[in-house]
Amino acid sequence: MSTPTRPRSVRWRRRDVLWTLVLAIMAGFQLWRGAWVDGVVFGLLVAVLVVDNQTDGRIHLLSRPLTAPRWVILAITAGLGVFLVVAPRHSWLDLLGMVLIGITVLLLAWVPDPVGAARPPKAIRRSLVLWSVLGVTLCLWEAGAFILSTRSTAALQEYPTVSILLDPFVDSPIGRAIVVVLWLFGGLGLLRVWSRP
Repeated sequence: MSTPTRPRSVRWRRRDVLWTLVLAIMAGFQLWRGAWVDGVVFGLLVAVLVVDNQTDGRIHLLSRPLTAPRWVILAITAGLGVFLVVAPRHSWLDLLGMVLIGITVLLLAWVPDPVGAARPPKAIRRSLVLWSVLGVTLCLWEAGAFILSTRSTAALQEYPTVSILLDPFVDSPIGRAIVVVLWLFGGLGLLRVWSRP
């Protein structure tokens, strides 16, 4: 008679808890200020982190992952990039483009990391501190600037958020194209698409 297997206990590391908490706070903040789309996006990121932790970092959305070649992913990315550039900002078309990019990533580009050699603890710690400081600093800047800017119309100009500072650049077609290209290329790099056949 076989012994029933006990469910694997999920180990929440400190960094997992901290990043999940930070994103949850950001989701609540965006909902509080009335930015419902941003709040939902941050909420979905929280859900992804929780699922990623529960599956030990090896999310499988399909029983048999789709292995799209690099040229297919790049072609779809280029098409969606053009769509984002020509779609009006803050419109439903803009949101549709973001949703389609998310679906493409989850179905075609999200592949669990292969088991490889462990990185030195010193390198992981240095990277963790660097990204944490950068992320928290930007979050505090955005939150502080938004809260201070709600005091009056003049305060909106005195305490601009990052998005307001970038608005003149992103409003131009060339600036918008540059931001979209950099954003998409950064995402492809994080997903290691360039190393695929």
